[in-house]
Amino acid sequence: MEEKKHILMVDDVTTNLKCASEVLSDRYKVSMVKSGAQALKFLEKTMPDLILLDISMSDMDGYETLSHIKMNPKWTDIPVVFLTANVDGESEIKGLKMGAMDYIRKPFAPDVMLSRVEKILLMEEHRKMLELTAKKDALTGLWNRRHLEECIESLAAKKDATAAFLLIDLDDFKQVNDQMGHLVGDAVLTHFAKELKKILADEDIIFRIGGDEFVVLATSVTTTEEVEKLAALINEEVITRVNLLKGSGANISASIGISMIPDNGKDLKTVYNKSDKALYLVKKNGKNSYHFYQEREKGLNEMMCEEEESTYADLEQLKNLIREKRNISGAYEVEYEGFRRIFQFISRSVKRSKRNVQIVLFTLSELENVSCEVDMLERTMLRIGSIIMASLRKGDVVTQYSSNQYVVILIDTDTNNGKMVADRIETAWKAQDETGPKAYKLKYDIEQFETKDEKWDGK
Repeated sequence: MEEKKHILMVDDVTTNLKCASEVLSDRYKVSMVKSGAQALKFLEKTMPDLILLDISMSDMDGYETLSHIKMNPKWTDIPVVFLTANVDGESEIKGLKMGAMDYIRKPFAPDVMLSRVEKILLMEEHRKMLELTAKKDALTGLWNRRHLEECIESLAAKKDATAAFLLIDLDDFKQVNDQMGHLVGDAVLTHFAKELKKILADEDIIFRIGGDEFVVLATSVTTTEEVEKLAALINEEVITRVNLLKGSGANISASIGISMIPDNGKDLKTVYNKSDKALYLVKKNGKNSYHFYQEREKGLNEMMCEEEESTYADLEQLKNLIREKRNISGAYEVEYEGFRRIFQFISRSVKRSKRNVQIVLFTLSELENVSCEVDMLERTMLRIGSIIMASLRKGDVVTQYSSNQYVVILIDTDTNNGKMVADRIETAWKAQDETGPKAYKLKYDIEQFETKDEKWDGK
């Protein structure tokens, strides 16, 4: 049975309350209060579908009460109908300009009251349906970007509220559209949305924000480990089911960039941009994985202002990390995804053939008395990456280690030759006439990499 619509009646005359109740109570749930102040207290606990509000009340009249209602974002969309014995046109215009939906004359004509109340409730239902439709993705039925912004604003307004923001991009989805057609592509997207819902908690929300890009706003997870498990489920179980969709020919994977609310931001623009930066690193390092935004533990600006010798990582940390066994779990596997390839390469090339390998860590640090935007750092890192790539041989390996560092593995190179390569890169960097060398200092650390057999599993 459909639940009755709820009407709040506000009038300081008891006879008027009783008359209205007799007319409306058969069709609607009716609550009654005798003042504007009582109405505002009522709204703090209960949200009616419609308010019938008398204009002429002592202490706080209907206009003042309506003004208070419209100032509260939670109540402003509740339709309000004025009740009045005044037939003055100016009073009507005043109320309508303030946001009243209609007027009902007193004394009440039962048929007129019922007709107007029914009409306004139907209009409100239609408005809500249109608003809901505007927040939904037509293809998948998921929420869209507009609703995502509202959800994050609502979350930010709650004290101590936390969430994980997972930005998901389907790798190689374009091939599905190109090879199988857009109808099949649409089916894959719809199936992905359906399978994604299955692994999420009821309180988690999924959004499609364009093309093959999705967002999960996960409030059910509170720790990094829980977020990692969720991302792994998407990478493995959800994608596997999608690729099994009959007739799709899909062979996609998912790249996921993750930021945390409120640690990485409280508004959509901030958390989206940070997740997008993490997603970029996943795409750059082979796709089909997930990555946390690197500033979740330490601010980038703070990191870049530190002294040269206190860099984000040092060679000893890096060597210890690479020597870890392949099946290690936890943050290393997520934070330094590109090093899995370096590990595999070194395990084959160094342990078996005992070749000379130099490991070089390039670190970019901000010059004293210079303040740089994060975007400048990213552009500068791209330029350094290009210089490094142009200076290496085909068999060497390079990967971005952090937001301001690159790691280079020089194969079949002794220490002297390794230093020559590093010096050449540093010289090329200083020779630039762009803004980079004027704002940042580039240093490098180099050391011969020596394996410790007991540390390697060779897989």
